[in-house]
Amino acid sequence: MGRHRDLLRLTAAQRAAVSHCLAQPALDPRQRNRAATLLDWDAARPVADTARQLGMTVGRVYALRRLYRLQGLEAYLNAPPQGGAPTKLTPAVEQALAALITGPEADEASHWPLRRLAAYLVEQGCTHSISPATVAKAWQRLRTLLPAEAATG
Repeated sequence: MGRHRDLLRLTAAQRAAVSHCLAQPALDPRQRNRAATLLDWDAARPVADTARQLGMTVGRVYALRRLYRLQGLEAYLNAPPQGGAPTKLTPAVEQALAALITGPEADEASHWPLRRLAAYLVEQGCTHSISPATVAKAWQRLRTLLPAEAATG
């Protein structure tokens, strides 16, 4: 039994408000992601595609959807950005890990300790620092997303 699709239908006025928000040049990237998430949701775009395009996790996209349902459009779009550390799991980090999983070093890299993988990502210039725990999360997620033959070497 599949998961039921959570559809969103913005009115023309709501869509215009979201587009106006996205057109602001000094918009914080997190606020831009909020608005873009709504437009993708309204267009029935798959959550995984939205997450990939915006450099977020699927869980974060679902969290933003829940937040919209709780706050409504005005509060959702105008909420000030909250604090917190920026994510270390950037698209560049995920691309480097995906290349490692599918590339010529895949057999060797699959046996590297997490600290070595983290050091590799820093050496490649993908990030200034990243914890082995964050690398483990990304590594596991990528191995489940990639085709089985690529993930096993």
